[in-house]
Amino acid sequence: MQSSRNVVVLLLVFGLAVVLLGVVQPSLAESAANSTAYLPLVMRSPSAAAIIADHRHTDISQIPDEWIDAARTLVVHYAHTSHGSQILTGLRWLEQQDSRYNVDIQASGTVVLPPDTTALRVYDGNNYAGDTYITPDQYWEEPGGRDHTRSVLNTGWFTVSLWTWCGQMSYYNDAQIQQYIDVMTQFESEYPDVTFVYYTGHTDGSTPGSTLWRHNDMVRQHVQDTNAVLFDFADIESYEPDGTFHESASDSCAWCADWCTTHPSNFECQDLPSSCAHTHGLQCTLKGQAFWYLMARIAGWDGVTR
Repeated sequence: MQSSRNVVVLLLVFGLAVVLLGVVQPSLAESAANSTAYLPLVMRSPSAAAIIADHRHTDISQIPDEWIDAARTLVVHYAHTSHGSQILTGLRWLEQQDSRYNVDIQASGTVVLPPDTTALRVYDGNNYAGDTYITPDQYWEEPGGRDHTRSVLNTGWFTVSLWTWCGQMSYYNDAQIQQYIDVMTQFESEYPDVTFVYYTGHTDGSTPGSTLWRHNDMVRQHVQDTNAVLFDFADIESYEPDGTFHESASDSCAWCADWCTTHPSNFECQDLPSSCAHTHGLQCTLKGQAFWYLMARIAGWDGVTR
């Protein structure tokens, strides 16, 4: 009887120790698949949510240094027409301002792996010999373009893939926008280890209810519904850095020059790029910073500045 009481006491003591230490031990399979372990052992399940870069995320100083470092481990497949070059211009501008934001952008018709492993690596193209200006049919809209996209991803080099709109969002029909969404979804299923980034189209001076607004909202809703990843190009063009909203903004950015005139010491207005396709240099500097935010989020940052 005394021996039984001793066993009970020992069990009670062990149970109390477990509570005090905060130990929760799920099945090993569940732990490995869904959780991160810390000491004392605390299980944290990852939260599924859309990742969106928009006008709220154009201040690179808000990204902790360790997540800039993490973002530099990504290798990006970046296909675009002229508007998409704004982000690449912004990335180069940032590197000139601060070497922490170093990038290795390789524009090439034939797919290449950018060699600088200390930088955020970006391949600019889609495996078309002699051509880095990638139209919708060359990435997602036609079978040949989809095969070129697959030929890039089949190298196994890339952790992120994307294509940016030109003006098609303003004149394509709804079925074409749905096709874009469907093909991106198909790519996501084919390449589960690659993060695909959706884009909205650039602003065109129209207001809510227009073709552009409807199509951009189709993409935004899909991203929210499926916890996907979005670079909201139009949203960044519609807001000044202080949050002032321009409902009928256009890609030329009528408010940009005034912003830098009245905020000449702001980081985003320093040494503006001499060329920023179709728009004011401020749009390149803002979008470049938002792109780093997106990369940090893809690398695992929760978006909270501590």
